[in-house]
Amino acid sequence: MTARRAASLALGLCIAVLVTGCGGGGHRPAAAPRPPQVPGQASGPDLANVNLPDFSMPLVTGGVSRPRPALTPGAIATRNTAAVCAMPDHTGNSTIPAATQEAVFREYGITNAQVQSKYEIDYLVPIFLGGANEAANMWPAAFKGTGFFEKNQLDHVLRDRVCHRTLPLFVAQKDLEHNWYAAWLRYVVATGRA
Repeated sequence: MTARRAASLALGLCIAVLVTGCGGGGHRPAAAPRPPQVPGQASGPDLANVNLPDFSMPLVTGGVSRPRPALTPGAIATRNTAAVCAMPDHTGNSTIPAATQEAVFREYGITNAQVQSKYEIDYLVPIFLGGANEAANMWPAAFKGTGFFEKNQLDHVLRDRVCHRTLPLFVAQKDLEHNWYAAWLRYVVATGRA
């Protein structure tokens, strides 16, 4: 190979390196991959510091409906397990007066009747688990996504465990007030009751 041909080849390689950006200075590392997002939800539920057993996560096709702690911290009427287990387990939302339901919707900024029809006012701690019948214990649970139906399922599983004395009532109440979604994962999904 002649010196002139080698110089030409070296010059061509240098130009190729500069044009394609392989020279190092302008190269940016690829962005870290982002976890998938649930459609219609800005961010996933906060499960930091939540101790969950090993299980397969169910497919969530919508947001997770959760109360705002400032508006719905939960409220307890009784911590007496015998009194709770003597109550019928179907005490539900029909006991919430319409005026109270409207007030809860207003607090959450849901004033349109058409939008309200996509929710059910629910007790954070149900009456049949010792919850109080007051607005601080009520929130609009969405029908779509993970919400009203899953929360209702959790309420009945917790009542069953409390009344069979496999879970203390105060623990069930605390778990509902702290994070009902994490409790649903722990007591329903992880145990195969979903």
